[in-house]
Amino acid sequence: MKTAFPYRILAGEVTLAADEVRVDNIPLSLNLVSDKERVIALHAIRRDWDEIRVKVAVSADPEELGSGVWTSPRCLVFARNRATNVRHSFPLRYEGGGRWIGEVELHRGDHVGRTEIGAIVVAEVGGVDGRLIGRTEDNWSADFEAKQPKRQRSIKMLWREFAEDPFLKDFRDDPWVLDAEAGEPVLYLNASLEGFRSLLDGGPGVEHKLVREVMASQIASEAWTALFNTALYASGTDDEEHQWPGGWQEEVLRRMLPDFFPGISPDEALAELVDRRSRGENGSDLHARLMHSSTIHSKKQKTVAGTVRALARLVDGGQEI
Repeated sequence: MKTAFPYRILAGEVTLAADEVRVDNIPLSLNLVSDKERVIALHAIRRDWDEIRVKVAVSADPEELGSGVWTSPRCLVFARNRATNVRHSFPLRYEGGGRWIGEVELHRGDHVGRTEIGAIVVAEVGGVDGRLIGRTEDNWSADFEAKQPKRQRSIKMLWREFAEDPFLKDFRDDPWVLDAEAGEPVLYLNASLEGFRSLLDGGPGVEHKLVREVMASQIASEAWTALFNTALYASGTDDEEHQWPGGWQEEVLRRMLPDFFPGISPDEALAELVDRRSRGENGSDLHARLMHSSTIHSKKQKTVAGTVRALARLVDGGQEI
């Protein structure tokens, strides 16, 4: 589902580049800025800081920009941190040739976790100023917890005695529980189950290896399902615009949505899912798509196929299982 505008907008892509990052006027290492991942890793800042400045450049198709029904197009870049509910906008200077340049300022105390950096292009259309005619689809992330400029994170896994833990005792018979409500999701594994930890940590023999791989893929599949459901309900709409939830929830959605609706953009896929949820439609189709996506990301299909082949070899070889 594509957002409709009652006027013409830019059909071409609007791109955002981060050219330089300074922390209290000291350049940040280029190794901590990734154009490919669109991530600025800021965990390496070991001292107190007051201000981070990011030099940015926004580009649009100059021919399309100069031939539309709009007049006086201009560009603003925004920095949004959902954890602190802070959003600041910074006007950029037009250089010509469909390119704007400027800086984003991040002040200490306003930003924790991850800050999204994106851009919008506005203009006067039909006598109305400030009309949105374009925006970046792939925004940047200033990550204050990342050591490397990568978007993908691994889930923290912790062993706990469920029967003795006040938070987990209600799940004392479950092998694992995912806490997706925390700032970062945590997968708890039940050390109270006899033999469970020794199996996952690496029991001897081919049979243990096969069981361990199948169980690991099942844990991963259930974790992806729980993460997606939490992330979907963290998204919503603001002034009829579908909003990404930010943080790890947004990472999960952006990774899994292409499996739900191949051939459409992540923004369109998010809008489709949020609209279906708000209309209260039957969830069987979405559940099937979610199972498909979880299978892909947990590599369950590959694991099951490999296990079946391994079992067949054991049987053909006359080995007992």
